[in-house]
Amino acid sequence: MNTLRKERIKAAFKYTWPFYIISALIIGFGLNFIFSITHKTPAYKTLTVFVSGIVKDLKAFKKDTLAKYEDKELKSVTYIEADPSEGTYYTKLSVAGYSSADVLIIPVSKLENLNLSAFALELEDSLINEYCPGYTFYKQEEINYGIKLDKSIIEEYVYLPSEDCYMFLNATSVNLGEYSKKQIKEHDVALCVAKDWGM
Repeated sequence: MNTLRKERIKAAFKYTWPFYIISALIIGFGLNFIFSITHKTPAYKTLTVFVSGIVKDLKAFKKDTLAKYEDKELKSVTYIEADPSEGTYYTKLSVAGYSSADVLIIPVSKLENLNLSAFALELEDSLINEYCPGYTFYKQEEINYGIKLDKSIIEEYVYLPSEDCYMFLNATSVNLGEYSKKQIKEHDVALCVAKDWGM
């Protein structure tokens, strides 16, 4: 390589070096995006809980939930928190809660304003007999929708309202075992949470 060519390469690089950095970043983000799509965790291995309160120890809450349901192949736990005293509570509940949560924890005072059939799974007798016999339920129009939450089970992780809270299973969840649209009995982690946290 002669001296003239080296000088030309140096001159060109002086003006084009930002393009090399931008190209590297685009390639890096592109590969990351492709990898995340092709290796996405299946929905039945993830659990999302809508909490009407404030999560005080998110790390421990996630770690302990993953450990407890490890036999259900649970790989990811997400919590959506919404303070019931805030003006945005119903917005968070209807947008984030209804669309992505598997289990929704809602205080009794907020239930009067909700149409539970719009999002909650109707608790049939067969489900009650298998997962939560003898528990206390919240009814709307004589249909069981909610399971009373035993707050003592999660009080070390979450600040909940002082009133009674109920758990509702999102009817669109894939974690409802044979009660989900896919009807795969083994994929019942949401039902197991309701069973373990209910009373």
